[in-house]
Order: sequence, then structure tokens, then C-alpha cells
Amino acid sequence: MSTWYYAGAERQPLGPLSTDELKQHFHSERIALDTLVWRDGMMQWRPLADLAQQLGLLEMPRAPFDASPASPAAFAPPAPPTVPASPTIARVEAEEVAAAVTAPPERMPAPSAAPVGSRAVFNLGSDPSPTPVYERPEIIERMAAAGTGETAASRNPYLAARAPLQAQPSFVADQNVVYAGFWKRAAATIIDGFILSLVVGLCGELFGVILSDLAGGGELATAITTSLSTLALNALYFAWFHSTFNYATPGKMAIGIKVVRSHGEPISFLRALARFFATILSTLTLFIGYLMAAFTARKQSLHDIICDTVVVDKWAYTTEPERQRSELGLVAIVVLGLYGLVIVAGVVLIFFVIGLAATTQRFG
Repeated sequence: MSTWYYAGAERQPLGPLSTDELKQHFHSERIALDTLVWRDGMMQWRPLADLAQQLGLLEMPRAPFDASPASPAAFAPPAPPTVPASPTIARVEAEEVAAAVTAPPERMPAPSAAPVGSRAVFNLGSDPSPTPVYERPEIIERMAAAGTGETAASRNPYLAARAPLQAQPSFVADQNVVYAGFWKRAAATIIDGFILSLVVGLCGELFGVILSDLAGGGELATAITTSLSTLALNALYFAWFHSTFNYATPGKMAIGIKVVRSHGEPISFLRALARFFATILSTLTLFIGYLMAAFTARKQSLHDIICDTVVVDKWAYTTEPERQRSELGLVAIVVLGLYGLVIVAGVVLIFFVIGLAATTQRFG
């Protein structure tokens, strides 16, 4: 008992089917002569037309066979090989099959004589055609005339898929790059700062206490381990996001910007880690290193210049550079607006407390 598979419209293997079910699929026009089929024992997928005579699909004479099962033991059908995807070859094979079906009877090969016995033997693993379709000279000439651009190694539709060994670039060079300005970067920093204060701050405090208890230290040891744990988590946060996940932290992803090399290449984890520690220099210069993003040509801060990085729109150096936007965007405007309100409210609260203390001291 043979178990068959056939290729669907999306070139995916469908089945399993018995031989009778395969014939029923053909007569109900669910599959055609150019459909690729496979069964256990065949070395590769083949068009149904190559096996049509042996299966009796073209109304050719065939010897009777015993419909009783060959073995009562059940077996699991093996997984079929991957269906090759070759539209050009499939089109050529379809034309060849149509020509073979419409050919006069005398041009069609005679079926092989069936052995004498109670059961017919089908040698479906053999090749009924001495020259495969994809190796015929006339087919090669027609493909060359059609300008398919296929090489000799790619004409065989049953070969395994191949990919070039050289690494493909993950970016597209483009001259029209929108660099992220100071306010976009400030909005992203506000979002990241909020996340770090909630998550990394708590985790750093927890790790610091645990490490201090393990070391048997006092309050000073707890303060030191907490500071080091918080610094390490901050470094890991920025280095990991900038080098792996869309090349942007959650704050930068919300604003729609990313960090890349000066020519658009993604940055490595070590470069992203060095960039984080370079931000310490931007802070020690009384934040002048950050303000440089508002005045430099490519909107680079001091740590960007040191590490050869730029902050650009998320669609820069991609196949869709036209989607870049130079305006702030709704998220950046909302974040900056809320942060400004918080600052104003804080300043008002400070003056209110100072005034209240002065009034209490005067009348106290």
C-alpha cells in the first residue's frame, strides 16, 4: 500500500493519500498532471504526468491487481521532502505536460508489460523519462530566450534551496538621513529615566542588600553594593537595547529613533556599553556634552562623537527612508509637555514651602 503526498497551491506538501485517493483527486480535478507528487521510495518530487501511465490516469491498459493489503501491520508514513519552489520550471513543465496530453496516441510511449501473476508490480521509483524536463536542450533554450536569468545549477526544481554564504547587510545606505535632535532625545531620556527609576532602581536596591548581606558588611557596604548594582543594571539596559532590540531603548522606540554607527551600521554590544560609560563624560561637563546635540551638524552628543555613533529616525538606513519624520511627533510632545508641567509644579511647590516657612517664622 503506497502513501502519497502532493504539492498544494502554496507549494506545501499535502497528504497522506492512498493510490485510490490520489486517483480520485485527479479525476475530481483537485490535482492536475503538472502537480508534484511523492511517495515513500521515490528520491524526489515528480510531476504526476511522469507517473500517469503507471497509475492508469490516461486510460492506458493495465494489468489487474489484487486490492488486498500487502501487510496487515500498520505503519506511519514517512515525512515527504520539502517541495521545491521554482515557478519558471513549473511553468515549463506544465507546457510540456499539456503537449504530451494533446499528442497523438502513436507518439505516446507504450506501457511496460505487467508481470504474470495475481498482482501487478509498479516500479514507481524508476525514471520513465530518459531526459528530465529541466535538462532538455529545447527547454533550456526557451528559458534563456525568456530571460529568466537562471543558471545551470538552478534549473533543477528538485534541488535543495540554497542561500549565499556571504552575510547580507542589515542596513541600506542612504544620503537622506533624518537625525534625532535634542528634544527628541530628551523625550526618550525622560521615558527611559522613568523606567529605570521604577525597575532598575528597585532591582539595584534588592541586589545591593543581598550582596551586602552575603558579604557580611554594614551600611557602607550596602550603599556601595547598591550603587554598583544599579550602575551595572543601567549599563546592561542601554547596551543590550542599543545593540540588539531595534537598536533603541524603550524610550527611543516610543519616540521613533535608534542608535547606529556613523554610516548606518548597527552597533555591537561592546560599543553600546562603551557609549553608556561615555555618557558619564557628557554629565561631568555640566551636561554640555548632551547640549552638543543641539548644535553639531549630525546632532551628535559628546558620547556619540567619542564612540562614532549617531541617533537617527527609526526608518533611516532602511528600504523605506521616505517614512522618516523630522517633526517631534505626538509622543515626544506629550512627554515633554508633561515633564514641563512637573518641573513648573515642582518650582511652584518649592516657592510655596519657602514662603510658608518664612511666614511661620515671622509670626512664630
